[in-house]
Amino acid sequence: MTELFLSRWRFREVLLCALWLGAGGLSGCVGGRNSVTGRITPEHFEFTTVVEEEPGEPSGWRAVCIHARITQGDSGATTACKFEVGLPLCNRKQGRISLEDAQEAAAEMANRAVYRVLSEAHPGTMLATLCRDFKDLYEVLLDEKFKGAKVGECKTRGVKVVHFDAPYHCD
Repeated sequence: MTELFLSRWRFREVLLCALWLGAGGLSGCVGGRNSVTGRITPEHFEFTTVVEEEPGEPSGWRAVCIHARITQGDSGATTACKFEVGLPLCNRKQGRISLEDAQEAAAEMANRAVYRVLSEAHPGTMLATLCRDFKDLYEVLLDEKFKGAKVGECKTRGVKVVHFDAPYHCD
């Protein structure tokens, strides 16, 4: 019974932290087990339009490949988490999505996802696992914001590769 109460309390604490993140940012949030530093900014999302928009209908596609460094505080291990972010230029739910809105949402959802994954990481968790968990959660969050968004492997030809070298760091 005590474990159930604690897990419910932990869920509430994480949920409150996630809600707080939506209102203002990472600094000062203590909901997770680990401290997490580093923030990707909208400017990192240098999207390339790979499919032009067809006037009057949902269409078009923009993408960018990000190489973000993740460092584990307890071991000092580091890796590049490589992922492609793709967004429609226009969809049925939101209509036309401006470049600025796409960049803001991509950065905000990336920071939320990485914070959630890294702050709850168990000591010794492989960085590749954390990267995969981040990409899975990031796609869910970004798709909630802009229907049709995709996060996956960097595979679209001709998109810019952006290196985010200031590491996301979890202690």
